[in-house]
Amino acid sequence: MITDVLLKMAERRGKDRALSQDSITRECHAINSTRPVLCLGVRAASHPDYWKRHAENRITEGRAATTVRAELNYTAAVLEWTVRGDIDLKVMTPASAMAISEAIRQTAQQVSKRVKRYPSLAKPARVSIDEFSETARQIEGLRSPHKEICAMALCFGLRATEAVKLRQSSLLDSGMLFIPDRTTKTRANLLLPIPVKYIKQIKGWLDNIEMGAATYSATYMYINRKGFKWCLHDMRKMFRTKAAVRGEDYLASELILNHEIKDVPNVYLQKPPYKRMRDALLHALNDYRNAQQ
Repeated sequence: MITDVLLKMAERRGKDRALSQDSITRECHAINSTRPVLCLGVRAASHPDYWKRHAENRITEGRAATTVRAELNYTAAVLEWTVRGDIDLKVMTPASAMAISEAIRQTAQQVSKRVKRYPSLAKPARVSIDEFSETARQIEGLRSPHKEICAMALCFGLRATEAVKLRQSSLLDSGMLFIPDRTTKTRANLLLPIPVKYIKQIKGWLDNIEMGAATYSATYMYINRKGFKWCLHDMRKMFRTKAAVRGEDYLASELILNHEIKDVPNVYLQKPPYKRMRDALLHALNDYRNAQQ
């Protein structure tokens, strides 16, 4: 009963937050995976021990710790959303929903300790910046819209999911590239200043991406079948490495990548350094153009 209600809430939450159908499906799958605990009732589901046993069983069945953690966090997020939205679930009170959510979050933190972690630079990218020119030529040999998606990821340091969802409307009249918070991983709006000399070219790339209507899975499989040594996320790593080698401003590079900057809360950034961000993007686009000559 509780599971069925939460599945409906996941659908409502997805529409409310304008999530993709894939994201909604993942949340529903996560809630279904927690059915063994939720079917025991509110009292049992509010106790962390039941969730810990559930997590252990999932891992014993062969599920990765990261997968189990994601399932727990998805379920907790739906419960918290219903409480914040003051939605009457009928099957439980808001206090019970928060108690279940806290028990789930506590278990997710325990599962996180079992996630295998790699030290910095212990897992390098599949392609180095020494192969930048070759990679750029390989991208130019792809068909649209996959070519433009890869080029945007390489020249702007975009995540794969961000590049795939670009549209003509992403280019503002002010010459800024806007990516809304519902698309970014950090749930923060991304605003990138495009160098004036490349605005026309970027507009053409965005037109091809929108007309191609490619999905992340389609682009991933297309690149995989080409047999390249790199994947789409490697383009983002290459952008950051090239920026570091060129000596670009650290803060500007991190803002372009939309990272959560350590020790610099956003509240202290009165205005992003758009000039330095534009310079970094100009140099990246110049490098990409020169690699094709």
